[in-house]
Amino acid sequence: MNKIKWRTILGLILVWVGTILNWEWMWGILFLIWVISDFFTGVTYFIEPITKKDNPLLYWLIMISWVALSVLSIATIFN
Repeated sequence: MNKIKWRTILGLILVWVGTILNWEWMWGILFLIWVISDFFTGVTYFIEPITKKDNPLLYWLIMISWVALSVLSIATIFN
């Protein structure tokens, strides 16, 4: 039997609510969650899986991009 994926369900609800309410900062929170998770696993996903071991430069470029997008999105709270 499949376990219920509560974090995924909550994330999906957040995406829908954030989109409907035009919460740009919500995307920043999601990007940060992805960065933290990807940092610990050493694998990130952008079109295809990218591993830190096999493609370190591309991996870090993607990670830096996620952090930059996160900061820009969260900064909309202060405008």
